Amino acid sequence: MDSPKSPSGSVRRHIRNISHPLPRRNTKGPLDAGDDPLADRPTSIRSDATADDAPVESQTSTPAHAKPLPLPPTRKIDLRFLQNPQTYHQLATDDVPAAFLKSEHQPSPDATLPDLLAKGHFRPAAVVALRQLLQVDSNDAEHILPLLYTRLACVVLISKPDLAAEEALPLTDFLSRGTPSAKDLLPDVPWELRILLVRLQAIVADDGGRRAIMALYALAAEVRSHLREANKSGDVEMANTWSSRLTDLAFRVADAFVEMGELETATRHLDSLLDVDTDEVNFRKALLRVRLGDIDGAERSIKGIASEERHDTIAALLTIANDDWHNAVNAWRSVGEKYPTSDFLQQNAAVCLMYTGRLAESREVLERLAEEYDAYPALLFNLSTVYELCTERAVDRKTDLATSRAAKPATPSSRGWERSNADFKS
Repeated sequence: MDSPKSPSGSVRRHIRNISHPLPRRNTKGPLDAGDDPLADRPTSIRSDATADDAPVESQTSTPAHAKPLPLPPTRKIDLRFLQNPQTYHQLATDDVPAAFLKSEHQPSPDATLPDLLAKGHFRPAAVVALRQLLQVDSNDAEHILPLLYTRLACVVLISKPDLAAEEALPLTDFLSRGTPSAKDLLPDVPWELRILLVRLQAIVADDGGRRAIMALYALAAEVRSHLREANKSGDVEMANTWSSRLTDLAFRVADAFVEMGELETATRHLDSLLDVDTDEVNFRKALLRVRLGDIDGAERSIKGIASEERHDTIAALLTIANDDWHNAVNAWRSVGEKYPTSDFLQQNAAVCLMYTGRLAESREVLERLAEEYDAYPALLFNLSTVYELCTERAVDRKTDLATSRAAKPATPSSRGWERSNADFKS
């Protein structure tokens, strides 16, 4: 089924043969939390965008992102290498439907960066962030680095992660050298930017994601060091921050294994996690088991899910895994009625209707969702697919759909007002 509200992007995946499980050695890696002094305290789990989450992908503010690294830089660093205009790309609009470009809801030229971000105008926000970045004093890391993060995240959110990866290379290369200047700058780099750099590195690296895995483990080792220092000094707030970051990194490693096609490895990694939300772990394991075709394993995993909504969601997904499309329609409709605020559950019912040939019903559900909610890429794509299947005037229908979306004002909940032609299969 389509995942809700997540922008698409061209990301390389390296699919390899599924590795066979090995006996777990009696050692602990940087993501193991067995010797964590906070092991008896529940840790909060953050669900992330990416640059994917970018405001994508991540999108829920947590203490893990609220604080910079605690060590101040020892001297000013000349960041002129981040202010080279040749490093950055022009963001073309040829992949944006004309209805959006001509809409009265396009932001004004003097709109502020916070206002653009709040309303989901990510392409103009990327332009403004770059303009401000180029105008800041080259020694002002406090402003340059957050502006760079905003620029890269917005470029990812308009489905151009390959461009963002190229624009991130100068900073990635600088930090990887390990020079005194790089070490001085590192504490000033916002945590969310460091995470995004790792994510973008996986896009440009031709190694199937291995370098990204190594980078995540290196970050985890650093986080554990800061966590020990915070506990030793009695700084509870910072200890909570570093503990939350460690948990987040653990789940990011599992996500990276999935992107590599190492689903069994991802499952074993989740099994190795300690002192984390067991509900989150079991939910992720159930999804992986469904992906692997291990229905019995998925059913075992959902028994450990306390959240009733998550339990019902996986149960509905299992009806599809069993190729029982008739009952799948009923299951998704039932879950959608039980949790009416979750539009993606209703969308899944519409997709099942489409697969059973009930196109008119599927179209009715999807059109209603597109009208009632801020239509996101998966919903627009599915509705465009239904138009292609049920009418010879699909092009006109998709054009009307884009026009209706462009006529709606941007809102904080839109998670991206401007859409691309790909969202409408144009």
